[in-house]
Amino acid sequence: MKIESKQILAEAIKEFGVDEQIGMLHEEVGELLSAINKYRRGRCTKLEVVTEIADVQIIVEQMAYIFGESAVEAERERKLLRLRDRIAKHKNI
Repeated sequence: MKIESKQILAEAIKEFGVDEQIGMLHEEVGELLSAINKYRRGRCTKLEVVTEIADVQIIVEQMAYIFGESAVEAERERKLLRLRDRIAKHKNI
């Protein structure tokens, strides 16, 4: 993450508070789920989905900042390796 991005995330958390940003996580994830469902039914554009993805990415970055970026990154790497193994296993079925 760029330093400027980290500064913006930190400022948002400081300004609005951890509890408020966790609430925003719920809201943004819900909006993405809704957009994806609408997109599958042809009632939403790709751009609308992209907008919601960006919102979720920003709030998830804030969650990583709150809960520990290095711990989140380590767990992400572990899960990516697990996914790689699952893909390889699936190819061999």
